[in-house]
Amino acid sequence: MLLLCNYYLTYRCNADCEFCHFGYSSKPNKTGFAGDEDVISDLHQLKSLGVKFIDFTGGEPLLHKSIHTFVEEARKLKMQTRITTNCLLYHKSAEKLASKVNLLHFSLDSPAEAEHYAIRKVKCYRAALESIKIVKGIGEFADILFTVTNKTYLLFQRIITVC
Repeated sequence: MLLLCNYYLTYRCNADCEFCHFGYSSKPNKTGFAGDEDVISDLHQLKSLGVKFIDFTGGEPLLHKSIHTFVEEARKLKMQTRITTNCLLYHKSAEKLASKVNLLHFSLDSPAEAEHYAIRKVKCYRAALESIKIVKGIGEFADILFTVTNKTYLLFQRIITVC
């Protein structure tokens, strides 16, 4: 059996998406970050439980200063690693994460910049497109996470042309 763990490193986020309860307006800076020692200990416990895939998520996992350490430790434990991100900080982390993350999940909720901004409440559309270029440039792989809502489901077909 292959087990996946979605590991929430923080509930903080630098976006304020209309469909998510982790946004900065709902809990402005009231939540902390998972402690480094706790995360490392948890990774070892998860491995002993049979977890094969770990998705570092949150809020925004790239806000955690030790994300690189956690990915490296998970890889040492022979876990497949994933990071789910809104892409606002990926450009700052790309070099340190290169060759350490099996799959990057990039959020992109509309093929149109203004629609994406309206959904996310921050200007991260161009960051998502830039992150896709960075990943392709360093030979890594990312997929696009498209959050389907009553407002966005008709945009799905158009999102493919953007990427």
